[in-house]
Amino acid sequence: MQYRYLDRIISTGLFYLGWILSLREAAEGNPFYGLMVVIFIMAYHLYKSSHRKADGFLIFLVILLGPISDIVYAKVGLLKYNSQDIQWLPPLWLFFLWGLFAANVHLFTWMKKHWLLAVAFGAIGAPVSYMSAIRLGGADLLMPFPYLFIIVGGVWAFFLPAVIWLSHKLRERIQSG
Repeated sequence: MQYRYLDRIISTGLFYLGWILSLREAAEGNPFYGLMVVIFIMAYHLYKSSHRKADGFLIFLVILLGPISDIVYAKVGLLKYNSQDIQWLPPLWLFFLWGLFAANVHLFTWMKKHWLLAVAFGAIGAPVSYMSAIRLGGADLLMPFPYLFIIVGGVWAFFLPAVIWLSHKLRERIQSG
């Protein structure tokens, strides 16, 4: 039982290490090191996972689908990402931060029985996370903070519960079939 908690502490610490390092490196114009650390953390998670296929597929899906929201944020003029090579496309490091999130969604599985809490956590936690990313230099906020809170919070009020549900369903489906 205590190893489970230790694993959660390590996973949380690695998540924040990868997230902060990726954003700081991107802000300094050299996202390569942060990107490599994030890829290592995702690989470590898959190595430790007892649901490798489901978790790997979830990471793949979230890397593909998650950045759509960032494209929308940029298109509506909410955010501008640093080290963005293609104007309409989020930078590569951001795609992998989505993967890092997906690799750690198992930390939120307790919310699958508390959907309103997952909605609230997404609606409040995501705008705070994006604001932290802005302060770390990974992006620039182009609209007042209330717009960030409403738009990002609205997206994540749906997205977090959806990813938790998808993670559960993938693990269930792949395990049984």
